[in-house]
Order: sequence, then C-alpha cells, then structure tokens
Amino acid sequence: MGPALLLALSASGQLSESETERGLRISRTTRHSALVPGWGQLDNGKWWKVPLVYGALGASGYFIQSEGAIYKDYRDGYLAMTDDDPETVYETEFDAQGVLDRRDFHRSNLEQSILVFALLWGAQVVDAHVDAHLLGFDVSEDLGYLPGTGPCLGLKFTRTFGAEITPPR
Repeated sequence: MGPALLLALSASGQLSESETERGLRISRTTRHSALVPGWGQLDNGKWWKVPLVYGALGASGYFIQSEGAIYKDYRDGYLAMTDDDPETVYETEFDAQGVLDRRDFHRSNLEQSILVFALLWGAQVVDAHVDAHLLGFDVSEDLGYLPGTGPCLGLKFTRTFGAEITPPR
C-alpha cells in the first residue's frame, strides 16, 4: 500500500493507527522536514504549504546573498583605502569612515538574514511536527459529552429535600 493511500485512509478514519505507529509517523515527519524543507508538509498531505516554505526560505536566501555581496564589496574597499598601498584603489564617493559604517551596516543585515533563514527553517519543522500530531485529531460533528458513561468508581451521597423522613423501627 502506497504512503499516499495509507495517509488518506488513516485521515478518513477507515484505518486505525497504533500509538507506536503514530509515534513513528510523527518522528519520521519531523526528521523529513528537518532534512529537506517542505518534505514534512508533504508527508502530512499539506502540499499547499510547500510553496510558502520555499518562498520564505528563498526570499531569505536572496537577502543573504545580496547583503553578503554588498558587505564583501565594502569590506574589500575599506581594506584598499586603509592599506597605505598606492596600487590598490577603491573608487567611491565616501571617505574611509563612511565605507566602514556601510560595511558594518551590511554585515548586520547579513547576520540578521542568516538568523531569519534559520528561524524560518525551524518554523517549518515545528509546523510539520504539529500537523503530524493533529493529523489523527477527531474533528467529527459529534461534540457532545455524556457524563457517567463507562466504568466509574467512587461514592455517591444523596439528600432528598421536601420529603418526610421516617425513622427506622
């Protein structure tokens, strides 16, 4: 039986899943999502989340690449301006302090972009893990509660009001 059919049958309630199988499915989904972004969402049947995951990680990756390139340019320019070698020339409208300030600004942006990428990766792992837990959650229309059903142990004390109590003879 293919994994997609197994997932569809278990989601519809036609196939029961033991606690061991459920735990293995949840851990497998979490592992898959940690290894390859979106794989856990596919395991859970939430294929529509995969473009969102890749869009967010792609945008963050773009900022890592672009801020990294700008940072390296200002870093190399600052080194060229301060190395006291007339052979190295860096053409810019800024002085050495201005280049240093821009280098630090783009380094900060690069580090923040890397942090956002790591947080987004972690968020999609958490999303896949939580969805795997909620996959077998009962969402039927019957939300009623019947008290007193099933085995119950305890004591019951009763008190009648308004009735005459005759003492025992």
